[in-house]
Amino acid sequence: MLMDKEPLVKMTLEQRRCECCGSNDLELVWSNQSVVRRATSTWLFPVRVVICRQCGFCFTSPSPAIADLGRYHADGLSGYEGIGLPYSIDVRVSMLARYSAPSGVFAEIGGNRPDEFHNHLAGLFGKILNIEVTEDAPADYRSVAELPTESVDVLTHYDVLEHIPNVKYFLFECHRALKENGVMLCEVPDIRLYPRNLLLLEFEHVNYFSVTSLAMIAQACGLQLIELGHICSRPYGFVAVFRKSRPAHDHVSSMPFEYMDALACVQGGVAQVQRVLSHIKSLQAKITALAAHGEKITLWGVTDLLRRLLENYRLPDTAIVVDSDPRRKRHLEGEGVPVFLPNDCRDHIVQSNLLAIFAPRYKTEILEWVKQEKSSIFDMIDVEVIGSGPTGETLI
Repeated sequence: MLMDKEPLVKMTLEQRRCECCGSNDLELVWSNQSVVRRATSTWLFPVRVVICRQCGFCFTSPSPAIADLGRYHADGLSGYEGIGLPYSIDVRVSMLARYSAPSGVFAEIGGNRPDEFHNHLAGLFGKILNIEVTEDAPADYRSVAELPTESVDVLTHYDVLEHIPNVKYFLFECHRALKENGVMLCEVPDIRLYPRNLLLLEFEHVNYFSVTSLAMIAQACGLQLIELGHICSRPYGFVAVFRKSRPAHDHVSSMPFEYMDALACVQGGVAQVQRVLSHIKSLQAKITALAAHGEKITLWGVTDLLRRLLENYRLPDTAIVVDSDPRRKRHLEGEGVPVFLPNDCRDHIVQSNLLAIFAPRYKTEILEWVKQEKSSIFDMIDVEVIGSGPTGETLI
């Protein structure tokens, strides 16, 4: 029996103009919404992706109000230590080593689980700071606006800027916090890779950058692009290094080819989303058929992808949901679905005829756990990874 669902927190929406060129000539490309459980509340997160017809910058409009987004991100859960870091420390350190300041100050914005990464920076910087809005994560500051003026030699943010609805305000604050000739290093998802991934389903993203759009917005904020790389600490992005300079006031002219390219990239991303939603629909039918014969099924990962499977679908009694993070045990209470830790349901998992993984970034760890428990009969499980491509590559 389904429990009464927790009331959804609905966000106030605000219209946005293009921050790259200032135009309001916007074209709707895709819309969607997600329901997400945070630490204390369940939120309805709307997505409306538009493209600027003048310069090709893609973003969401209307977007959740800045104040609502602040409360939403503060209500988040920091990374769980029992799950591996979803990025490469070595790749980050390799880039940062070129901009080391042994007696200087390093600051990371959005360092959700900073300890292991920051420990690798010993010797590269004299002082290391962490700025993190999530309330259950350790932080020296909760906002970049709290950093003292001209106090930081190297400022970084990894997969943060795509979450910021007021890009220029954020970058101007970074500019203010940097010392003269200071460096800002950031990673963001690359819109040109969208036809090969599912990042449109990352509902928290409110900006979709190309190298051109990010460089032009940053230049207007006094941050000059000095280095670019396509080997990142996470897949599907690019890394950009900027040096503090004077803000530019040049008018951005029409860029029809940038518009055409960005539009094609988003449309390719929409096609990938439609493919995975079709996969989820076929998986529902497969689960129902297996359950009719009494077969056991394990669904691993309380993610937005799993929530899409549960929409207007009742899980059969032979199917269970598993997640490695104990903080998610109550996240599907509103749907009447219990969430188990792997160690609490070993027998069910190893006896399952179907293992559906809804956290594709962690498929290697999940499969290693199952392999260890099942030993030589591991191959008898039918494994489906939701959010992977035809050849098994992770798309989200």
